[in-house]
Amino acid sequence: MKNTTCKNSRRIGTSIALLAFGLSGVSAFAAGTASDTAGNYTGGGWGANPPNNGTGFGVWTVNVQNNNNPPYAGTYMAGPGNTPIVDGSGNAWGTYANSAQGSTLPGITFTRPFTAGPLSGSTSLYNQTFSFDMGSDGVGPGQGLLSGAVGSAFLLEYDGTQAADTLLFGVDGGALNPVGVNFTALHAGLNVSLAVSGAVNSPTESYTFTITPFSGGPALFTQSGTFDSSSFNTSQFVFSDQNTTANGYFNTLNITAEQPVPEPSSVALFATSGLGMLLSLRRRK
Repeated sequence: MKNTTCKNSRRIGTSIALLAFGLSGVSAFAAGTASDTAGNYTGGGWGANPPNNGTGFGVWTVNVQNNNNPPYAGTYMAGPGNTPIVDGSGNAWGTYANSAQGSTLPGITFTRPFTAGPLSGSTSLYNQTFSFDMGSDGVGPGQGLLSGAVGSAFLLEYDGTQAADTLLFGVDGGALNPVGVNFTALHAGLNVSLAVSGAVNSPTESYTFTITPFSGGPALFTQSGTFDSSSFNTSQFVFSDQNTTANGYFNTLNITAEQPVPEPSSVALFATSGLGMLLSLRRRK
């Protein structure tokens, strides 16, 4: 006689596993991940018209001002002797915008748009975390600006025209406030991350902004709050080097999707239901 009970047990166990997988897929917030590093552009692939390497991002736009006559502005591939924020390949994206000697200010701006996640239907961040690394050899004093922005909603900059030795952070085009992260930390390299949660196009979408040392360790700055995503977007990354005294650096663009854990009550209910099915089957042996 065939052991149909054993077969049914396997079927039920498989069904439970598949149901669990399905539930986990539904509970995960949508959004494909994106990643790119300077290591993807070694061998002459980096410059004012870089290819669209990496995954999940739109095409680079590089805008250079005053690149044809001194003082120059531009970009290059930086190595470990230049900056700590190199990736696994030993490279980082380097920028320069040498200080002007007159009224013409040199500068270079890199823009990288985000693409829509599979369920978000929006190019803006949607229950996602965007992060990047940045560093600098010199911004001021008395001149220069190095900044990283996420869309029009968030701006982080070190302003060499300001007396205070600190990075500044602003939300929704408002005032830029000091975060207490000085140039020494910027020179050593920083990792910057922005986590966004909640519905797109909301006047009170939630965010958490964090700055940590590139080498690791406790956060140097963190701020949570809400922003108006109905008026200010999070649809692209912008890095800008304007009239600085020495080179700037950035690297390792990443977007990761939030993967929420199911509520304990839901997990318990599911486990109880599955166990009940198996016990019922055993009693029918």
